[in-house]
This record gives sequence, C-alpha cells and structure tokens, in this order.
Amino acid sequence: MSPNGLSSLPQFAALRHREFRFTWLASMASSAAMWTTIVASSWIVFERSSGSGWVGIVTFAAMIPFLFVAPIGGLLGDMFDRRRVVIISFLFNWAVIVALAAISITGALQLWHVAVLALVGGIARSIQEPSLSALIPNQVPKEDLLNALILQGASRHGARFFGLIVAAPLLTFDQLGVNAVLVLSVTFQVLAVVAIAGVRTASSGETQPEHGIVRSLVDSLVFIYSHQPLALFVLMVTFHCALVMSFESIMPSFSRDSLGDDDPSIFNLLMMGFGAGSLVGMAMLAGVRSERRKGQFLLYTGVASGITPILLAVSGSIPIALIFAATMGASQATFMALTNTYVQVMAPDRLRARISSLYVLHAGGIMAFANLGYGFMADIFTAPPVLITTGALFVVIVVSLAVGQPIMRNVYRTGQTAPA
Repeated sequence: MSPNGLSSLPQFAALRHREFRFTWLASMASSAAMWTTIVASSWIVFERSSGSGWVGIVTFAAMIPFLFVAPIGGLLGDMFDRRRVVIISFLFNWAVIVALAAISITGALQLWHVAVLALVGGIARSIQEPSLSALIPNQVPKEDLLNALILQGASRHGARFFGLIVAAPLLTFDQLGVNAVLVLSVTFQVLAVVAIAGVRTASSGETQPEHGIVRSLVDSLVFIYSHQPLALFVLMVTFHCALVMSFESIMPSFSRDSLGDDDPSIFNLLMMGFGAGSLVGMAMLAGVRSERRKGQFLLYTGVASGITPILLAVSGSIPIALIFAATMGASQATFMALTNTYVQVMAPDRLRARISSLYVLHAGGIMAFANLGYGFMADIFTAPPVLITTGALFVVIVVSLAVGQPIMRNVYRTGQTAPA
C-alpha cells in the first residue's frame, strides 16, 4: 500500500505529511539498527562471560549517556537546526556500528570493546533523541500530532520486530551469524541516514547564550517541576523505566535458565515478541481520537505493564513466554507513547528539545542503573524473582496514583491534564 493509501486510515493519518513520513522511516531504520546491535552485542557478551553481569555492564554503558549527555543534546536541539543534529548523530552511530562489526569480523573482539562502543553509541543516541522528538511537532498540524507521536513510538518499539525477524535466522550460525547481524545493523543505519537526509523541515528552539549551558538546562528543569502535570508524567516514566522496562540484561539468562534453551534464536524470538506486541498496541492506540479513551488507555496499559512481566516470569514454556512477551511489549510501548504525547503537548516549542532530553534522561538514565543491577541480581536469584518483584511494585505505584493523586485521577477519567 502506498503512503497516501496508508494515510487514509486513521491509524496512519500523520503519514500523509511528507516531512513526517521521511522522519518516521529514518527513525524506523535507525531503531532497527539499534535493536539488532543490542541483540548481537548481548549474545556475544553473554556467551563469553556465561552470565548476566557483563550484559548488565554493556547495557549500562549504552544507557548511562542518557543521564549525562541527553541534557546537552537537548540544548543543542534548541540552539541549532534539529535536522542537522539528527543527521550528525546518525552518522556518528553508523561509525560506531561499523567499528563493532569490523572488530568482530577480524576475531579481535573483547568484552571491553563491546562496552566502550556501547558507551559511544549511547552518546550518539542521547544527542539524537531530543532533536528527533522536537522535530516532529513542526512537521504535522496539531490535529495529527497525537497520531504522529504514536507512530514515532511505534517506529522505535516495532523495529524490534522488523529488524529482528531478519536477524533471528542468522543468530543460529554462531559467530558467523552474529557478524552477519552486525553487518545488517550497519545497513539499517545507512538507510536511516538516507531517509533523514530527505527531510527539509527547519526547526530550532530558543536559547539565551549569555545564560550559559547550566542556566539553560536549569530553565527547562524549572519549567517541568513548576508544572505539576508535566512533573507527574516524568515521574511515572521514571518508575516505569526503572521497574518494568529494564529487562534487556536479564533476557539471555531468562531464555537459558527459565526456558531451558541455549539457542540464541529463542532469546531473539523473545525480543521479537516484544516488538510484535508493541506494533499491535501502537496500532490500536493510533486509531484512538477520544481524549477520554486516551486517559483510560494510560491507566490500563500502566497496570498491564506491571502484570505482564510477572506472567512472563511464571510462563514456564517457550510458546507461553512468547505470548506474554508480546503482551508485555504492547502494554509498555503504548504506555510510553502516551506519556510522551502528553509531555510533547505540554512542552512549549522554545524548550521542547530540552524538555524532551529531560524526559529521555529520566527514562534512559534510570534504565542504565536498573539494567546493571538487575543483571547481577539475575545471576544471584535468577531472572523470574526480579521480573515478579519489579512488576508488582509498578502496579502498586500506578494504582496508588489513580487512587490518591487528583491530577492523575482526572487524566484517567477524562484524558485531560489539570491546569498547571
């Protein structure tokens, strides 16, 4: 179906806008490159170290830049042309994947190589994300913004499926397969660069150079925490990412110890399950136009985000685990898309890249530490207790906010945020 044909469907309305269509394709390709690189790197590290601890270290290295570098990335997105910032970040990340593939193919790859390159790649993504998110509201009219942000979220989460469905058969060929997946990652990133080069949108924010970097970042923090609805959404995202989305470091261990399979393709299938579920959840959400339904979805997917890891932990067999992996992906991706939509709508364009960077900071930064800790915890207690405990804690948080927080009660009931 052509892009114009897709845009006739309510789930794809934003794709009728050329600039967003190119941005969406670039995001999909870049995300596919990211997920295939993560899967290849995780399996290399897990096989060579025979535990989840090193997987946690590599995941930590990839995500810690979101805590320290993302605010600088947001500032760059408000100071300069956001399209140029994204292009440079894409090229930088392409170089990182090329280096990883080259070292792996020559047989010289060591665990520390993977960790260092994961760190450098994380720096590129933490600069890229705020500008990419802030670019989109300048590409579509307000009535299509919700749909565009949902499709953008779908491109990130759904790329797990489209990228990994190609990678899955390759991983069965041991080192040769891992190298092939890394070459595939390079190809995806090239496609991302080509697509973003076709974007013409001119977009930048407002900064006051005389304030300096620290003052400019403080301005956006003050804006967030002085607007209670915005602060609440950022807080929810922090708990969500810390408790139920930080599972990458324990999935290889879960695949081997809980499902009883040393085949890396099973680990890959679980990751594909998350991606496939994400696509289904996003497709359902993209067709929602009612603000009230949007608020209800936020509550339901929040609760489901906590329950589904518990169900995955006790699944006991590969087919059932795949089903719960898909439902986990659907609920978590939809929850993140909704929270991002609320944040983008509440953020003024002059601060949008910096606010997006702080959203990324609270999400990715906390995931770095959580993945690191969970990796070592899985080696001590195994993966299921970690999944069960963190999932239950998040359900308690969501229910507590629904019962005791007036602003969130109003959002869940009407879909509207209370006046700041």
